[in-house]
Amino acid sequence: MGQDPTLFYVLLFFAVVFISQALILPAAGSKAKHKELSDRLKESQSNLDEETRSLLQEHYLKSLTPMDRKLVQVKILSDLKKSIELSGYDWSLNQTLMVTFCIALGSSLILLILGQPWFVEIAAFIGVWVLMHMMIQRKISHRLSTFEEQLPDALDIMRRMLQAGQPVTQAFNEVGTEMPAPIGIEFKNTFNLLNYGYDIRLAIMQMAERTPTVSMLAFSSAVLLQKETGGNLSENLEKVSHVLRARFKLQRKIKSISAESRMSAWILVLSPFILFVFMFITNPDYVAPLYEDPRGMTLVSGGIVSLFFGSIWIRNIINFEV
Repeated sequence: MGQDPTLFYVLLFFAVVFISQALILPAAGSKAKHKELSDRLKESQSNLDEETRSLLQEHYLKSLTPMDRKLVQVKILSDLKKSIELSGYDWSLNQTLMVTFCIALGSSLILLILGQPWFVEIAAFIGVWVLMHMMIQRKISHRLSTFEEQLPDALDIMRRMLQAGQPVTQAFNEVGTEMPAPIGIEFKNTFNLLNYGYDIRLAIMQMAERTPTVSMLAFSSAVLLQKETGGNLSENLEKVSHVLRARFKLQRKIKSISAESRMSAWILVLSPFILFVFMFITNPDYVAPLYEDPRGMTLVSGGIVSLFFGSIWIRNIINFEV
């Protein structure tokens, strides 16, 4: 006895989305490690004195809308707000939640009007939230990757400014003026904090929290170490810049070497879906049992789960930590 093929198409849609995301996530490097780096920054902030931590929290809350200040008291909403800030989107938490909820509710209502089963409406509602999360994570990875690529050039500008006898504050301003987003905006914000009288350690902590990357931690460590122990900051920045460029060179080399493997992974993962579409167009009766027979739905569900775990395995094989 045949059954509604809607569940099959829902499974097919989510399979393509999740499996493609498993392969699209950044390779060769720690671009997607912002959560671990954020945790490390929180540990660093725990070593600060109570007054400095209060200033950090007060400065953060001042940048929020009144509604967002209430929402961030909930842990999961606070994490979502941090993700929005890391992505570089100029969205308030309240605005993001309202827009996403309206789109999810609208999608469910459209499916309800079309007479789709209840589980399809629930899947659509949840799917909108999942897609929003994926979009933000993709934007975070792209923004942090761009920041890391721009940082060596920014360090060179700072080094030349320091060698010319300019103070560190003016070096931050020069980078903020000369460099494009996102690094120019971040250095300009740090310059504004320093110009308003904030301690350099507090300003650097704010900057590192907004851009939690390995390169940023190396830069902040060099600046804070020079402040606490003295030394030649210009020379330290030159060494950091050299190390970062060597790291990016190795990352690009690994990406080039693994290009064939990544292409093979895409072919292996997407070939079942492409073959299904081709067979559905040329001979629909042949593939009909896959979504009309309950046993076919069971086989498809099992295949999608296996394919997802296989794509995760392939990604772990072709990804390298640098």
